[in-house]
Amino acid sequence: MGEQRTNTKKTLLNLLIAVTILAAVIFLLLLLPAFVETTMPNDSYMIKITGLSDLAVNGTATVMIPVPANAEGDLVIFESSSVLQPAGWRTAIRETPYGKMIAFTTTEDYAQDIFRPTGEFETKEEPRLLVPVLGTPENASVAEFTRGSGGTYTTVVFLDGFVPPENATSISFDLEYRGGGGMKYLIEEDTWTATVNTAVSSTESGFVPVPAEYHVIPGGIHL
Repeated sequence: MGEQRTNTKKTLLNLLIAVTILAAVIFLLLLLPAFVETTMPNDSYMIKITGLSDLAVNGTATVMIPVPANAEGDLVIFESSSVLQPAGWRTAIRETPYGKMIAFTTTEDYAQDIFRPTGEFETKEEPRLLVPVLGTPENASVAEFTRGSGGTYTTVVFLDGFVPPENATSISFDLEYRGGGGMKYLIEEDTWTATVNTAVSSTESGFVPVPAEYHVIPGGIHL
């Protein structure tokens, strides 16, 4: 009787070990693709400027907006040869007293609103934001500011060459940069976002300081 009970225990133990090994193998098979999968960092910049279609152009009109860059001011996504042209506009990277900006110019009689989503993969993982940076909280350097979790800073937009309307209207700048978020060996990198959501009077001309929001989405183990 005792020997039969011992054999039964051995059989159950062996069965438990077999089930455990099988479960471990299945778990590893399911986990392996995710473990070896690599996702490249992605940079995207959504540009939406509305309220321009109500404005007449005085010869040549120009709108300039911030461009994504790292703490050293090196641009990402855009080069002068790769900037797409929205309908009715010519686009280029232009040097300004504050640094490089994306410039849209038109010689049409009336301007058109601008909507341009862009995105591409790249190999770098580093903090990015929309520049130029005119001011940061407590006068922190750009490098110090981008190492934090986020905050509000000051950037700039530019308007010129529009015929002032009889009744002032608003030009809305809705800009969103999103970068990073790559993943390797189940470790997801940080994601950096910078946004400008503000309205500027159509009577403005020249450089106009505007607020921008910077935010870091922490990475970590991704299952």
